[in-house]
Amino acid sequence: MIKKFFSKKPAASTAAKSPKAGKSKSRAALHDPQAAREAARYEHPIPSREAILALLESHAAPMLQSALADALGLLEDSQREALGKRLAAMLRDGQLLQNRRSGYAPAQKLDLIAGHVIANAEGFGFLRADAGGDDLYLAPVEMRKVLHGDRVLASVVGVDKRGRRQGAIVEVLERRSPRLVGRIARARGIATVVPDDKRLHQPVLIAAGQEMGAGDGQIVVAEITDPPDGTHGPIGRVVELLGEKLNASLIVRMAIAAHDLPQHWSAEVSAAAAATELQVNVAEHAGRADLRALPFVTIDGEDARDFDDAVHAVPLREGGFRLWVAIADVAHYVPIGSVLDREAEARGTSVYFPGFVVPMLPEVLSNGICSLKPEVERLALVCEMRVDADGSVSRARFEHAIIRSHARLTYTQVWQALSDATGARQALGALWPAIADLHALYRVLAQARSTRGAIEFDSPEMQFRLDAKGEVQAMGAYERNDAHRLIEECMIAANVQAARFLERQRVPALYRVHDKPPAEKYADLLEFLREFKLRLPAWDAVTPKDFAHLLLRVRERPEALLLQSVLLRSQSLAVYKAANAGHFGLALDAYTHFTSPIRRYPDLLVHRAIGHALKQGQRGEYAYNIEAMTTLAQHCSRRERVADEAEREVDERYQCAFMERHVGARYAGVITGVTSFGLFVEMIETRISGLVHVTQLPADFYHFEAQRRLLQGERSKRSYRLGDRVQVQVLRASLEDRKIDLRLVEGRD
Repeated sequence: MIKKFFSKKPAASTAAKSPKAGKSKSRAALHDPQAAREAARYEHPIPSREAILALLESHAAPMLQSALADALGLLEDSQREALGKRLAAMLRDGQLLQNRRSGYAPAQKLDLIAGHVIANAEGFGFLRADAGGDDLYLAPVEMRKVLHGDRVLASVVGVDKRGRRQGAIVEVLERRSPRLVGRIARARGIATVVPDDKRLHQPVLIAAGQEMGAGDGQIVVAEITDPPDGTHGPIGRVVELLGEKLNASLIVRMAIAAHDLPQHWSAEVSAAAAATELQVNVAEHAGRADLRALPFVTIDGEDARDFDDAVHAVPLREGGFRLWVAIADVAHYVPIGSVLDREAEARGTSVYFPGFVVPMLPEVLSNGICSLKPEVERLALVCEMRVDADGSVSRARFEHAIIRSHARLTYTQVWQALSDATGARQALGALWPAIADLHALYRVLAQARSTRGAIEFDSPEMQFRLDAKGEVQAMGAYERNDAHRLIEECMIAANVQAARFLERQRVPALYRVHDKPPAEKYADLLEFLREFKLRLPAWDAVTPKDFAHLLLRVRERPEALLLQSVLLRSQSLAVYKAANAGHFGLALDAYTHFTSPIRRYPDLLVHRAIGHALKQGQRGEYAYNIEAMTTLAQHCSRRERVADEAEREVDERYQCAFMERHVGARYAGVITGVTSFGLFVEMIETRISGLVHVTQLPADFYHFEAQRRLLQGERSKRSYRLGDRVQVQVLRASLEDRKIDLRLVEGRD
């Protein structure tokens, strides 16, 4: 089938032969099922993806772009250029395939699926389709052509022994980052790098003379120069030596290298940053509201240096509040298409590690002119809202402004004042009434959140304190309080208004979309909850409020931590999309990210979209269309996942580094997972999980009952199930494997 497709001659343009070519424009529009949608989105609409696919489906042979344009009645140069961009986007998304003669055909017509390779350390893998749906099983023979993270086109070739759809890789669309971290292994004069990431299941052969003198067992950064193709494995070279032994001081460096996070600024970016004005000048006041007299404050963590947001609220005599949320006007300092913009787009997000940040923007911007520091003039994009007594926002407007933050406060300061701690309110002086007003507003917004049924996963996060060498000195739970929640609710309110404003203005932008749990995950969740005699409605009827009520019900149960964790893991991942589809977790019909443009590229794009809409009659040409936003949404979602994975990897290794110093210590724990080979236990004091291998249970022969999620001893009849409390002892902590081994020291508590 593939060979036939690539051998077909694409249809040539018929425009020159047909004097009636112009008539096809009206015919295409009449038969485009999404014509109204396209007209709503674009000033000069072209046929939708659906119409293009329908035309190609009906055509016997692949079509050239010129033939497609003629058949769709696109006569203007601007329309043909827009078609080219749309076809490129459809190629990237795996909807189309292009042959060697530049003809286009639907990938679906050839039963091809585009997606990312998810590898397993055992050598097999899966294709996670871009369009969603069930994963496609990839046998080891197919996995020898690719690496974890590659984006490929695959065809369905049958069903494996377990009844899973099985795929064959047809084409690699995009290779993963060529860099990886691993250890040098030498044998018979040949050097390879064994990847630290076990999903990269093929060792990298290092070309002769490309080892940089690395010795056997040394930790290095390798770069793949020749990827695997099924006939040979990956070939590469060593580009950096990291060290002999993996210790805490190497953890962040390894994560940065493994995930190919950019550490340095190019000379071009540094020069552009250095040329940025360090102060707001008088000329920049023009066209901006002067809000310097409003007593804005920033409230952040003690170690924060980049202040995106400042807030101020006043109560209204008739009830409700007037709320201002001022966000750093990063778009003013990062012009579209500039070298700073290209770098920020490539990075996508700042990445936060304990004691270290990989920023999206150079420090002169992120911690300087864009940061809303106290007692200095700053440019901002401000959302002003009228919040009614029931917590709903009845009016909102956006404006560019110049502001002056009146104070840089910390969560600790504000929480102590709200808790009426001795001296804390007095220390705030004249600022205390403003904080009290913000807290009163928070209570109104929190009640509205509860009423609509937003899901509240209020679990503590772990924080690490490091010494000068990067070693873990201490770790502990980071508890959220009303100071955090106050800012969070103000930011959510502004994000909602930004999304609604952009929808009304019909400006292409990014939205933050969170779907309900995937049906398969939800079915597993219902089965799990039955073990605890808990219920949720059927998948097609479940609402966020159902989850919120369940979380309230389980809060005081002994298994609360386990249940909250499982409920959280059942949720779908939030992503960026060019079309609003609501936010399930927050129980909102429209949501975007507007409040952190210093550290998130999607927020910067939203600022640009709002700025374009505010120009009204002087809008001019907008730099982004829906196709561009769709591409950026996918890119930003990918960059967010890379950042999340890097941060999680570092946290897991720091946990192991901390537990290395506590080998032999005993902890109370909760069983959070039961398998045929043992129990996963979360230690309550540290919130760290480890494995009690079945050999570390009291001597017996254990049977695993998957349905009931328990291990039961054959002789003793002693059983271990989810939620049981146990006592464990730390046996081993491995930074290499990111694993902690435990021993059961006695039965259930």
